Amino acid sequence: MMQHLDMALLSAFVERWQPDTNTFHMPFGEISILLHDVHHILRIPVNGELMGDEASPDILKSAMSGLVRISVDAQVGGKWKSKWYDNGAMHAEGLLVRGGELKIKEMEVQCYLFVLLGSKLFVDKSRDRLRPTINLFLKDHRRLTDYAWGASALAYLYRQLGVATRAGSKGLCGCLTLLQAWIYEYFPLFRPSQLPQSLDAPRASSWISPRLPGGDDARQRLACYRQLLDELSADDVTWTPYGRDGHTDIPRSLFTGPHSLF
Repeated sequence: MMQHLDMALLSAFVERWQPDTNTFHMPFGEISILLHDVHHILRIPVNGELMGDEASPDILKSAMSGLVRISVDAQVGGKWKSKWYDNGAMHAEGLLVRGGELKIKEMEVQCYLFVLLGSKLFVDKSRDRLRPTINLFLKDHRRLTDYAWGASALAYLYRQLGVATRAGSKGLCGCLTLLQAWIYEYFPLFRPSQLPQSLDAPRASSWISPRLPGGDDARQRLACYRQLLDELSADDVTWTPYGRDGHTDIPRSLFTGPHSLF
């Protein structure tokens, strides 16, 4: 799931993240990922109803039991020895299998969407667990497009970038595909090759990200990326990657209240 990511490149940018302003601090000033970037890179709704996580842990756990139709305190079974629900999160792979076993079309679709969104937009450090809040917004399939999934994914990424900058923090989560594609859009120095695509396609799918080794090679790349960022100037940035009028494709939005951080 993460083989397309250059973790050394992402780490170099995370080191420049300032959680107080939600911006990357560069030699030429500050820059950040914004809603219009989410729109062009992922092509998911950035306008719509906001999503919150006000539900209590008991409500979330009960909703998970209702989804899989068994107690989530039980073990997943099969090749998995862990419980369905552990440390406030749901087992991802087991959920996909369970969705097919239920043989109820609506439940199978809901399980699939739950895994898809949880493993792509709202990824946590476990890589195989899903945040249960997501499921609350999937019960009515007719309303899926009513929610601002892009705004929530961006807010969640902001929070996780802030967490990653703390002393002693290990790993990085959130929608890292968004972060890496954003780097490619604005910073030509780090771009891989790119495929041609239609104007309405998600731009993240156009980048051909090579599989890169870890270990000593990753540490050498990280040192190289750090030096390139230290020497970066405003002339090295593509300030309008979507064209001069890229903002006109996006609906005007007015958000009253905080973005959901799940």
